[in-house]
Order: sequence, then C-alpha cells, then structure tokens
Amino acid sequence: MAVYAMSDLHLSLSADKPMDIFGSAWHNYMERIYDNWCSCVSSDDLVIVGGDISWAMYLEEAVEDFKFLHSLPGHKLLVRGNHDYWWESLAKLKAFTQANGFDSVSFLQNDAFVWQGSVISGTRGWIVPSLDSFTASDRKIYDRELIRLELSLKAAQRIAELDASITRRIAVLHYPPIGASREVDPSVAKLLEMYGVDICLYGHLHGPARSECFSGESGGVTYALVSADHLAFTPCNLDL
Repeated sequence: MAVYAMSDLHLSLSADKPMDIFGSAWHNYMERIYDNWCSCVSSDDLVIVGGDISWAMYLEEAVEDFKFLHSLPGHKLLVRGNHDYWWESLAKLKAFTQANGFDSVSFLQNDAFVWQGSVISGTRGWIVPSLDSFTASDRKIYDRELIRLELSLKAAQRIAELDASITRRIAVLHYPPIGASREVDPSVAKLLEMYGVDICLYGHLHGPARSECFSGESGGVTYALVSADHLAFTPCNLDL
C-alpha cells in the first residue's frame, strides 16, 4: 500500500494540445505514462496527482481523460493545476465521478485525505513574491492560495490529533513554492513547518525550467519536484 506521486499528466484525449513544445521528451507521453504507471503501481496504492491533469476546458470534455486515469492501477488523489479549467466545485466533481463510475479518483481542496498512515494536504498555489514577474494582481491570488493551504493543513492537523496511526504529513502544491534564487518561499515554508509537514511535492516546471527547482530538505521539510517529464513519466514512490 505505497504512496506515489506524479504531477502534470497533461492528458489530451479530447483536446489537440501537443506537448512537444517542451521537447522530444514528451513524445508518446501518454503511452509512456500508462506503461510506466502499470509497471510499478498496484491496485492497493495511492498516487497523488499534483495538477495539470487534463487539457479539457469543461468537465464534460474531460470524460475520456478520466477514463484513462481511472483505468490506471491505484487510487488517484487530484489537486488542481493552472491548466485544469474543467475543475468545478467539489460537489460537481464528486457528482461527475459518481455518474461515470470513476470511483478510483478523489479530489483535494480545502480539506485533507488519509491513506494508510499518511495525511495529505494541498492546493494549487501560485507564483511567489520573490519572482520578478510577480505583480499586484498576483498578490491577491497568492494570498488566497495561502489561505487555502492553511485550511487544508488545519484539516490534516485535526485528523492527526484524532488518529494515532498518522505518522507522515504530506503537502502537495501545483506551483513551486520556490523563489528566484531557488529558495523556499518563506510564507509557504512557515505554514508547512508550523503544521509539521514532512514532504512537500510540487510540479508545474517542464523542460529547461526544471533547473529552477529545489529538491531537498529545508526547515525539516523535504521538497521534491514531481512533474511527469522530470520523473521520466514514472510515478515516484514516496515510501522508498
């Protein structure tokens, strides 16, 4: 019953969105995701999918991508990415999965999810203030995402206080909580450390931009980039 992670699947079974703009590494990426996922993930495992799941614009357009996702082994826990325009309210998302029989898929938004001794929190996140591209309009979204992150972390805290089997706290963001000099954003770091997070996963970075990532320990939290191309389209086993 292992926990895996991989973000940025960019499924496009109902949309014409080629990924070769990010380089030849994306050739036949959906076939590679399927083969690699099936080679390592079992039906009893959890896979955290950290955003940019489907290129569909609307939920009804995402059915084929969700069929693909549902066909893969394990339970999938989804966090929203910046390209997941199909993402609606949790009530609508749950109704969609129930109506289509996608019972191997759950969504993480302002709450927490428990899986075999791990409690998982997360939100989309946003670009961080230390980046040169950060604007006043970014500030509003960034602050809102900090609130959502803390809501999720508080939910995990409540669960951990009542469940003695919880031994690991995982946080997942789509946007990297990493600044211009590859330092961890202090506001995000403060929340993660305050709520005792052990691992922080993030995605969003592709191709040469992956050089901007930070992977390692800071303030007692281990940070890891899990974009699909960074992982050679193979889910990362967090239990190794």
